[in-house]
Amino acid sequence: MPLVAALAEIVSFTMLAATVGGDVGAYCHNNPGVKGCKRGATSMGSIPRMMVSVAKRQDVGPCNVPKYNFDQCHEQAVSAGITSSIPSPGEARFDNVPPACMDLSVVLAGGCTGDGPRPEPCGSACLHYTGLTDEDFATLSNALNGK
Repeated sequence: MPLVAALAEIVSFTMLAATVGGDVGAYCHNNPGVKGCKRGATSMGSIPRMMVSVAKRQDVGPCNVPKYNFDQCHEQAVSAGITSSIPSPGEARFDNVPPACMDLSVVLAGGCTGDGPRPEPCGSACLHYTGLTDEDFATLSNALNGK
């Protein structure tokens, strides 16, 4: 029983302290400048502002992917010699795909939300797409041929 009584006393003291602290905090908030009331953590008066340089937001491409990723893919694709083939209707295979373009394989097909054609890697520099429309194939071919 003594442990329960001690715990009850601690809880009641904590509640009393919280009530008084809340009342004092509210009084000081409502009466700034009263002696004994210090500036609260949310009060920003008389604190000097820091001079911080904010970098300009990067340009973004499709699916909110930074534009520089597409620039890298374009630069690498121009010199990579990517070859494409159509194994069967609605399918496309691209070989010699540079690493920067492999990273963008889903985005290049317009798959920001997971819908649409999904690539299947067929090697470290190979992509195989299924379920392509003629428009999808043209979009991918242009993107991977540096256009």
